[in-house]
Amino acid sequence: MPLGLECGPVAALKQGRIGNHSGDGEKSLKRPILRLAYPVSANRYWRTFRGRTIRSSEADAYKAAARAVAERFGVVEIQGPVSVSIALLPKLTKRGLASLTRMDLDNCIKVTLDALNGIAYFDDAQVVNLTARIGPAVEGGGLEVCVEEARLDFVMRAMVKQIGEALYGRG
Repeated sequence: MPLGLECGPVAALKQGRIGNHSGDGEKSLKRPILRLAYPVSANRYWRTFRGRTIRSSEADAYKAAARAVAERFGVVEIQGPVSVSIALLPKLTKRGLASLTRMDLDNCIKVTLDALNGIAYFDDAQVVNLTARIGPAVEGGGLEVCVEEARLDFVMRAMVKQIGEALYGRG
């Protein structure tokens, strides 16, 4: 069973799912929940080289692993607005408890959205709905991610809000 997320219509009717959080996923009626390894620290994701900010080799390896999982489950790039759900699964300690040392959720979001650029969507600017939470602890830690086409009603509300802000300024 998924530990942190549900994806697709009523989570594919609560069907049984498989995966071990090291690069598996599960199919729903819409999009799979990708189970990725514990994310690279945001502090190690970017490097400055000759005055330019570039992705580190560690980040490139994480992105390549995410691509492999996505390809295994037939994920194709969504062209329009997307909704992303993320569950960060802390590492389980030897005592069977969640590690108190874990990545900050906001940094996890940045790393995850960047890792899925060009894989689940063309650019993270397509994200119009984002949910993130801390899930249960698992051995080695992990990440569950679901990327779906954004529902039209949500996209319309977001567009109306943007138009209102453009016309009347931020409240």
